[in-house]
Amino acid sequence: MGRPQSPDRGARHRVRHVLFFAAIAAAQFGIFEIALRTWGSSEAAPAFQGLFEGDPRIGYRLKPRASVRFATAEFETDIAINGAGVRDDEEIGPKQPDEKRIVVLGDSLVLSVQVPLAQTFGELLEKRLNADTAAGRYRVINAGVQGYGPVEEALFFESLADTVQPDLVLVTVFVGNDAEEAFQSFSKLGGPGSGGMVAARDTLRTHLRRLVRRSMVLQVVRLRVNMVLGRLGFSLTPPEPPLQSYAASPAPRIREGLAVARRSIEHIMATASRVNARTAVVLMPARFQVDDADYGRLRTAVANAGGELIRDAATERFEEALAPVNVPRLDLLPALRATLPGPDVFFQTNVHLTPHGHQVVADAIARFIRDHHLLTARD
Repeated sequence: MGRPQSPDRGARHRVRHVLFFAAIAAAQFGIFEIALRTWGSSEAAPAFQGLFEGDPRIGYRLKPRASVRFATAEFETDIAINGAGVRDDEEIGPKQPDEKRIVVLGDSLVLSVQVPLAQTFGELLEKRLNADTAAGRYRVINAGVQGYGPVEEALFFESLADTVQPDLVLVTVFVGNDAEEAFQSFSKLGGPGSGGMVAARDTLRTHLRRLVRRSMVLQVVRLRVNMVLGRLGFSLTPPEPPLQSYAASPAPRIREGLAVARRSIEHIMATASRVNARTAVVLMPARFQVDDADYGRLRTAVANAGGELIRDAATERFEEALAPVNVPRLDLLPALRATLPGPDVFFQTNVHLTPHGHQVVADAIARFIRDHHLLTARD
């Protein structure tokens, strides 16, 4: 019969076992991550990430002359970036005497990697405007960038304005998360008070969200867990930060983010004025504001987490925040709701516009431009 194992030796033995299994788990995680990045169809895949490059002021931007074929279970598209760093199959080139240009700023809902370029609302808007007149030519420039918020859009347009020489700038505000994005990026605008907000945003929750977004394995796990819990009517955590914009009692950062978003739009207006262009704002709703079933699921999940979801609160809060700013505004929510019941206007797995949704948006913006005479000569 052997001697009994000492407590210290037993503890060391258990630690070695834990470390051994942790090493195996880490190796498996790495293998799955590499496999999914190599053969998967997520935005974390190297092929898609190759569309972007670093930028010392904005953080990142689209890489000039980059291209990729992006495929998922719902869509397959070719994405090309021109020399100016915007999604287009043509270079910007010198502006012609009879040409009017519209720059559309925004995030992934403007970039729209889910549909071919010809089906994006920017290209459709260009065709509608050119079909309405025999004089001159209209050019619509898609300046959307995946993951941008109002701050990044203001800085990006500042770098782009002299190149594109716009007559009209459309700032597409995604009401679902642009207050959050503006709060997160406030420090990039500079000015007094930015330091405290930078400290406030650097929470454990923020770091975890960024980690999940950058890992394909964690994205898959998160989606599967949320899917199962959603079907059961449960939620492990409080509502995700984007839903705070719709909360009955939102976190203080939403109010601060709305103020930063307003300041960013005023920055865009100042840049546009410098190049003799007008500015207008387009409010883009979230999918659940249009999709009743989606809203019902989210409302239940938020209620189970102890919160209350107000369906159109984010739109109303942006309207209120921008009321003091002398800028024409278009709320797309009525136009998108008016198409239902009928073909979906948002994809069901990626919450971006379908080709039908792009058509609806293009029609609404074309009417908005005509009704507000945004491309007529100034007095």
